[in-house]
Amino acid sequence: MGTGHKEPTATTVPVAMLPEGLAWKTLDALSSRLCLVDSSQRIIAANRAWREFLACRACRGQPASGDGSEPDSEQWVMPCWDTETASFVDQAIRDLRSGKQHSFSFEYECASCVPTRWYLMQIVCLPGESAGWLVIKHDDISERKFAEQAQQLAAVRLKQLGAHLESVREEQIAAIARELHDELGGVMTMLKLDLATTAAKVEKIDGLGSKFASLLEQVDAALQVIKRISTGLRPTTLDTLGLMATIRWHVERFSRASGISTELQLPDYVRLSDLSTIAVFRILQEGLTNVASHSGASKVSIQVAKNDSELVMVIIDNGHGITGEQLQHPESFGILGMSERAHYLGGHLSIKNHQDGGVCLRLCIPLDS
Repeated sequence: MGTGHKEPTATTVPVAMLPEGLAWKTLDALSSRLCLVDSSQRIIAANRAWREFLACRACRGQPASGDGSEPDSEQWVMPCWDTETASFVDQAIRDLRSGKQHSFSFEYECASCVPTRWYLMQIVCLPGESAGWLVIKHDDISERKFAEQAQQLAAVRLKQLGAHLESVREEQIAAIARELHDELGGVMTMLKLDLATTAAKVEKIDGLGSKFASLLEQVDAALQVIKRISTGLRPTTLDTLGLMATIRWHVERFSRASGISTELQLPDYVRLSDLSTIAVFRILQEGLTNVASHSGASKVSIQVAKNDSELVMVIIDNGHGITGEQLQHPESFGILGMSERAHYLGGHLSIKNHQDGGVCLRLCIPLDS
């Protein structure tokens, strides 16, 4: 190779130095609809995609502007915009030219297209000698919007399915609890009575009296197990005495079992649907279970109140708090389940560290009309 040879280097050619027409030929090759607007809000240049898009006005019952090759001073306003949208964009353009903002983007739906399409409008100001001139671009984002809508619809259907399955689960739990309490409990009670009657008759026979006494103790233990399981599945007080009495019973039971002292404030009466009633009770159950299992607390306060059209339940413990990682952990199914119950009822649930230490769980759901 000869001496003095130099490898070619990449250079940037200014647009002004490009061959005549090449710059706009390049822009014509873009799929984005793009135009240049001067300080008098006149379109002075537009690429092919822009011209073809606005030339199809005729298909919407409006006459096309010539053959679509010449820019129109009013064509930067989209035919599908209403007066409010056009005013909104006008204000944005004024803000751009006055320097209040440097760029502007806006998503809009074009219902006049068949089928409906979505576009992203972006506007930037040209610097230097062309100050006040704008580059306006419209990108077709329909596929992304349709994908987002499909995803949102799938999420809604998934939530509806989850709520339906939860409702079915609660019905099954209630049925099992009734079977245990009424059917099996009744059978065991009759067995106990028969054993007691038989024991009285054979009391004088050596060895049988103590044997029957042992059998009676086992039946009593079985009855207690049945009662505990059926109550744990669904307290009968929910159907007989209502939510407030059930909360009071459960909190007292929680305090005895965990050794954690409790403070409880309840309204006299709250009217809720069956669905809301069981959801509030399940959230209370899960919240107190988390306190006992993870908080290290020695005290917990439970407050239930009616606030305008909402029922508000607040559970505050004096434990060591909760981290963001614990809240966002993918296997925090208890927290996720509580949030989903609240959202399905049209309410919301928050869990965060309390200013005095510990964790504050706050549930708000609409009261039934």
